[in-house]
Amino acid sequence: MATPDDQPIVACQDCNTPCRTPVSRARRVGAGCWRKRRAEARRVAAAATASTLPWAPQTGPSLVDEPTDAEVPDGQ
Repeated sequence: MATPDDQPIVACQDCNTPCRTPVSRARRVGAGCWRKRRAEARRVAAAATASTLPWAPQTGPSLVDEPTDAEVPDGQ
């Protein structure tokens, strides 16, 4: 069985539905699944970029450090 433009049926690698466009058939991933893949790739790339941003050195105590007696105000 062939598609209307006489191309063989190619199933999407992700969801196994037929790919309809020539581009989708060439990459063997349907348009919807391709959008999901690209969104995930952008999310991963953004997380990787954010983790490598240069930050200013910390000048004060860390939020996870235990406060010393001098740092705790009276009455607490």
